[in-house]
Amino acid sequence: MPELEHIIETFDFLTDWDDRYRFIEELGSSLGSLPAELKNDETIVNGCASNVWVIGHPDKDNPDIFCFEAEAEQPIIKGLVYLMLQIFSGKTADEILVTDMDETFDRLNLGEHLSPQRHIGMYALVQKMKGIASPYAKKKYTSD
Repeated sequence: MPELEHIIETFDFLTDWDDRYRFIEELGSSLGSLPAELKNDETIVNGCASNVWVIGHPDKDNPDIFCFEAEAEQPIIKGLVYLMLQIFSGKTADEILVTDMDETFDRLNLGEHLSPQRHIGMYALVQKMKGIASPYAKKKYTSD
């Protein structure tokens, strides 16, 4: 089962939001770290309350799909960032650009359980990841 589907199934199984938050924090323990030289003004996600950095590149074995790496400082943010990496990594640039975050947030019921600042931060991360993928897209998209 793909990692994202496993996350969604686990989320559905956990009915208590305290348990869901703990699960998100556990996901964050899987988030790696970036080398210090990659944590800079170019890779930081503007709009997040805590520091988050993200890089992305075409996969070396399959250049049509993207790989993302990120680092965050706070445990809950690490988990949310890890979730975003699961959503966007392994997709083509075109798929990344048309991915609807609201659909995933609705499936996980996250929209109403994240603080406004965290919600803004997650959308800032999504926009950053889409911006990284955009030059590699085969189609040209306009933002609404």
